[in-house]
Amino acid sequence: MLDNIVSYLVAPHKFVNFNTLLPDEVPINYVRVKFLFCGICGGDYSRYLGYRKEYPLSLGHEFVAQVLEHNCSSAMGIEIGDFVVSDFNYRCLECRYCQKGKSHLCQKNDIELFTNRAFSLYADIHYSYLVKIDSSINSIYRATAIEPLSCIIHAMNNYDLSQINTVLIYGTGNIGMLCAFYLHTCQKKTVYVYDVIHQKCELVGHILGCDIAKFDIEYDLIVEATNTAAGLLECIMRCEYNQKICSFSHLYGQKTEMIYTNLVKKEINIYFPLRNGSKNNLSQAAQFIKNNWTTCEDELLQIYETDDLNIAFEAKGNCIKPKQIIRFKAKQENF
Repeated sequence: MLDNIVSYLVAPHKFVNFNTLLPDEVPINYVRVKFLFCGICGGDYSRYLGYRKEYPLSLGHEFVAQVLEHNCSSAMGIEIGDFVVSDFNYRCLECRYCQKGKSHLCQKNDIELFTNRAFSLYADIHYSYLVKIDSSINSIYRATAIEPLSCIIHAMNNYDLSQINTVLIYGTGNIGMLCAFYLHTCQKKTVYVYDVIHQKCELVGHILGCDIAKFDIEYDLIVEATNTAAGLLECIMRCEYNQKICSFSHLYGQKTEMIYTNLVKKEINIYFPLRNGSKNNLSQAAQFIKNNWTTCEDELLQIYETDDLNIAFEAKGNCIKPKQIIRFKAKQENF
């Protein structure tokens, strides 16, 4: 048996580490991985704050891991030592959504063919969740940006980017920063950034070469990434009539009454993308990170080396670096 540590969220503002065991033999079609780094996503953070109250929960999906063992056919392309990422979205390939090319909306999405998520040491994960990435990515912690970036690629596929030149990013956390990276650095759009935390906004603008927001100009697209009801409402109130908004905010448990009232007053064209669309978007995101992310962009990352997730999650609220990453101290390696 393999000794494992899994950090479970057991109540708002309370992670507890549990010692668990993985069997000597990896189950058929499963892959045993060692988690190297895992980012904190907005969904994880909203659960930590108590907006969503299902406990206990194993969290963490913005991970990069290394394959330790597997019980899969060689035709599946996974080998010991490979680096992998995942979206933790199951795709049955048979339901009506999978058949329509919308496998991220699979009716069996929540089947959970894994022992635990990534705020842990190890896991056994069904091979279908995993995507192998190029081991030549410099500084492997950068791969924690692949899953959220794949969600952004999916969202932007909803638009004809050839017709979009100026974009306002409303909120410069993990998703907002990566939207700015994708649209400005990778797609060469003119991007303006805004955040109520001015230091964070200025840091993202400086590192990525984006302008600070102006509210007296029209934008072809506004990306709202505050993950708060107050942030989305403020964004709507400042918008032009018939404005295009792509909102990444999932407002479970928050008071949203005024949002609808103000949306309909301005006939705003709003889109709420979910997950990351095609699994190919993970591979595309990996290439964008490999080809465009540099030591300059590393200044946007805060890595917490700790076995106590409460420390990192509490620090997140005041951290001016937009992306926070966990690395368990229990597994120090040369990565």
